[in-house]
Amino acid sequence: MAHRLANKIAIITGGARGIGAKSAELFAAEGAAVAVWDMNVARGEETTQLINAQGGTAVFCACDVTDASQIVAATQRVSSELGSPNVLFNNAGIAVVGELEEITEAEWDRQYAVNVKSIYLVSRAIIPLMRAAGGGSIINMASESAFVGFPMHPAYTSSKAAVVHLSRSMAVRYAEDNIRVNSLCPGTINTELYQEFLSQQDDPDAVNSEIVDLHPLGIGEPVDIAWAAVYLASDESRYMTGAPMLVEGGILSL
Repeated sequence: MAHRLANKIAIITGGARGIGAKSAELFAAEGAAVAVWDMNVARGEETTQLINAQGGTAVFCACDVTDASQIVAATQRVSSELGSPNVLFNNAGIAVVGELEEITEAEWDRQYAVNVKSIYLVSRAIIPLMRAAGGGSIINMASESAFVGFPMHPAYTSSKAAVVHLSRSMAVRYAEDNIRVNSLCPGTINTELYQEFLSQQDDPDAVNSEIVDLHPLGIGEPVDIAWAAVYLASDESRYMTGAPMLVEGGILSL
């Protein structure tokens, strides 16, 4: 095991699968004690059991990050079992597909509740503990979509743009507490969420080919983003805050 995150206590929301699960594995391999938060109990427990079996330290907290009471309970458990967190990866997210005139008001609200409001709710609970611990790093999951106007994703793209600017605002406010806040902006990544998106298309293969062609390096894998998250969580990025970190396969260079 390496030790880039030695003595770190990290919370990863949406940590049961995809980028979150891979990040949890790498964080633990790099020396962090990891708390995996997710609504998917079976997958969340599977992720933490794998980490513990490999010699790492991980706990699973069943938590809906849009529910303040559940966040408080999960925070208390992390504090009692692991200690005060100094890394928070607000990774939980969903993608609502549909043009502006097609999606419902409930879908729009759900998109923002999971992708944006959850960052506010979780950060509000964790920042006092992080401040007391002497500082730390908050990573907020954004997307290439924050910078590209995908026509079928108005709710998703606008929510991710909100995450980028929320991160900047948080970075300025909490720098005095030695808390860094950055947004992580992946390109299209081969996750279950992406496969679910493809399954909703009339011609999944054609849509996939179109998206692959938009990225000079093609579609990425969860590990590609997990390594970027390790960097943002580590002291190697100690002079980096308020920045959208682009790991997007070159789509924004076209």
